[in-house]
Amino acid sequence: MWSVFIWLFFRMFLFQTFRIPSSSMNGSLFTGDFVVISKLHYGARLPITPFAIKIAGKKKYIEEVQLPYFRFFGFSNIKQNDVIAFNFSLTEDKPIDMRNEYIKRCIAIAGDTVKITMGNVYVNSKLNSNATVYNNYSVISTKLIDTLLMKRLDILEDAQQITNTEYNFYMSKTQADSLLKFSFIKSVTLNNFAKDYYHPTVFPNHPTVLWNYDFFGPFYIPKKGDSILLTPQNKILYQRTVERFEEATFITKDSTTLVNGKSNKYYTFKQNYYFVMGDNRHNSIDSRAWGLIPQSHIIGKAWFIISSSTKLNRRFITVN
Repeated sequence: MWSVFIWLFFRMFLFQTFRIPSSSMNGSLFTGDFVVISKLHYGARLPITPFAIKIAGKKKYIEEVQLPYFRFFGFSNIKQNDVIAFNFSLTEDKPIDMRNEYIKRCIAIAGDTVKITMGNVYVNSKLNSNATVYNNYSVISTKLIDTLLMKRLDILEDAQQITNTEYNFYMSKTQADSLLKFSFIKSVTLNNFAKDYYHPTVFPNHPTVLWNYDFFGPFYIPKKGDSILLTPQNKILYQRTVERFEEATFITKDSTTLVNGKSNKYYTFKQNYYFVMGDNRHNSIDSRAWGLIPQSHIIGKAWFIISSSTKLNRRFITVN
């Protein structure tokens, strides 16, 4: 019995494990990797749904009993490029801590401004360089590329053969450069969206904001206490975040914005927010698609790799 309580204490307040389910973090974390999530770094979150248990991979819980959000003191704040675990914001039919768990890289923290140009990410006008980033490349060859070569270059996962000489690979620039050294490779071309291409699945999903996965922003990431002027543009960018996470409603009536039924020109944010992306930039659904992650949804820091299906010698999860 005591062993069960000790295990529950460790999982709730200290550490938990997470299995990487997809290729969205390829470059730093790969499908099947087992990762330790540290709750000590940012401070453990008090269980919001105290009566919950995981059986056969599924969470069973009593939704009627809910505790207020509270986070204990941690020894570190979330930093740019930390790999973080969080509850997915869009599964709104469940309590916060019962929602699906994701792992992504924190690109921008509260108070930052993020902008993506030609696939390059800039935070506060500074290039966010990350050697582990994967992108989608078109490859033209004069012959069939065999799987042994792809395995040697670690580009098997998500590889798509279009014809005997045409391929789409998700890989790093280093892998692309290595592939280009072979004489039978005619070209390796990075695939980016055009600047003015409107991608309807990209946040804020509004036709007046012509953003896509490679051209995005500038977008300010609000921090607790920030007040924004409720201009038409700001309402497009932030209304969904406010209504989803801060229990406030925006209604425009006769050119006046009502916040929770009261006329107001400004809105003040109640918590910090974060912008996350997968390292596999062209094969990741992240903040570019569904917006910001609030502080209340943060589980912890992805800290240590227990085991991996790849041959790469990795243990601690680095920031670049």
